[in-house]
Amino acid sequence: MIILGKKTVGRLETLLYANQKFNWNDDWVMGISSYYAFWAWLLARITGRKCIYYCIDYYTYLVRKDFLDGISIWLAAKLDHFLCKHVDIVWDISHRINQGRYDLERFILYRDIRANVIGEPVNMKDYGTPSIVMPLSYPPNYFRFKKTGIPRPVFVGLVPYGKEVWTDNTHWIGDGSKPIENLLDELSAYGIGISVWDRCGNNYYGDPGKTKLYSACGLPVIMTDNTPYAEIVRKTGAGIIVDYTKESIEQAVKKIFRKYSFYKSNVKKTWEYIDADRLLNNIKILER
Repeated sequence: MIILGKKTVGRLETLLYANQKFNWNDDWVMGISSYYAFWAWLLARITGRKCIYYCIDYYTYLVRKDFLDGISIWLAAKLDHFLCKHVDIVWDISHRINQGRYDLERFILYRDIRANVIGEPVNMKDYGTPSIVMPLSYPPNYFRFKKTGIPRPVFVGLVPYGKEVWTDNTHWIGDGSKPIENLLDELSAYGIGISVWDRCGNNYYGDPGKTKLYSACGLPVIMTDNTPYAEIVRKTGAGIIVDYTKESIEQAVKKIFRKYSFYKSNVKKTWEYIDADRLLNNIKILER
């Protein structure tokens, strides 16, 4: 398979790993994000292949910074709409992506037409393009587990989301130039991962990678409830769901460190949900 995408932690690398391990069919071209999927669709049509659009994010006007940012969000939604009509299959990184499509474009892909997802599908367009939910996952070399760590929270990412509510001793790893092995080793040495958002932007519709990266590195997480992965953290007890306030985060940090072995051991329960070998195996349409 030909895979087009930006090199970011856990997306392109994971799919390239799976492509090599599972020997996916050369008749397919995949684009990660709407931008790369458009070029993948063109390449597929020129070369007589089929196209997969992997939708990894979806933004709403609630998070626009200014007029031009709003135009960018509008264009991204229109491109997503176009691709959903013309590609051969859509992979959504989260089950909530369809909710974003409904909110902005008043259409959804057929798999999620259920009353318990978005209400009765009245007067809306839906497409027959096959679609599945394919959450973000990681290859084996991403996983780490140290029994003890530096007793401080840590945040990883180029943009310090939620910094105003972090605890004062939170360490920020913001160097995007580090080799991935070095980044993962450094991250796994800390005690708790911080992942909080105050608004329902892409964090709500998409599947933020940093939260799952904490779990892969063996860290209990403190996170807000407005991401899909919060459901897994709550189910496994691998962290604490908090309000977007400094007080709430400080209380959660104290609670986790008081029962650190309990939360730490629960982290491994999340691994089945983020293991690429499990999630990307036996995809029938990609078999040779």
